[in-house]
Amino acid sequence: MSAAPLDPRLAALLACPACHAPLQKSATCSACGAAWQMQNGVPVFLDTAAEVMPVEHTSNPIGAEFEQILQEGRELVLNIGAGATATRYPNCVEFEHKIFRHTDVVGDAHQLPFRDSVFDRVFAFNVFEHLRDPRAAAAEIRRVLKPGGVVVIHTAFLQALHEAPHHYYNATEYGVREWFSSFEIDACRVSGNFGPGVMLAYLISSVLDHAGDDALGRTTLEEWARFWRNGLAQGPPAGFHALQNLPAEVQARIAAGFELVARKPADVA
Repeated sequence: MSAAPLDPRLAALLACPACHAPLQKSATCSACGAAWQMQNGVPVFLDTAAEVMPVEHTSNPIGAEFEQILQEGRELVLNIGAGATATRYPNCVEFEHKIFRHTDVVGDAHQLPFRDSVFDRVFAFNVFEHLRDPRAAAAEIRRVLKPGGVVVIHTAFLQALHEAPHHYYNATEYGVREWFSSFEIDACRVSGNFGPGVMLAYLISSVLDHAGDDALGRTTLEEWARFWRNGLAQGPPAGFHALQNLPAEVQARIAAGFELVARKPADVA
């Protein structure tokens, strides 16, 4: 890594993630003196070097509605967790924890390295389930948005474990509203990419991928629904016991919930 100067496009937006003071051209804080390095031409606001992803890596598109906002170019947008986008837009700052082909800035979503009130919009698609403290990240988004600025997030509810070990939350609507309770919430709804049909396909695919049971694959949704409603009165569908007896590490990817047993440390008053 090097101390190369910042891209002028970013210099007016960046700030120290610790104290929010403006940065000098070499990514050094003008107030507290904290300094960060450039890696592959990207400012990296981490304690360690960032992982560099292959240039051929691709990510899911963000959707036509949001792509159109970027194409129109009338607003300055921060895309948190942008991944490997197909197109670089001059009005969009791509923020990541790794370096993808169009990444502009690398850092931690809990401490955004941007000045106050600089973005018109913030996108964070499929990010919040992977954050240790979603409320803190929401507060940071609020800080960097202009007054009246808009945030749009997509986050998991009924999804199997993915990107382990950094999958921390599957939030209900009420959990998402709680994270963003300091905002004026216009809507909290189910988008097409999270609809019940997609959810069911994703979950069933995850179950069958791990179970590897032909009999299970031949059962019907009606059989499973009938078993849930009637329980032991009729007996379980084929494959039920195979699922119940999967290894613990596999069950943890597709289970309905967890039991926690914990102990207060003996040396803590």
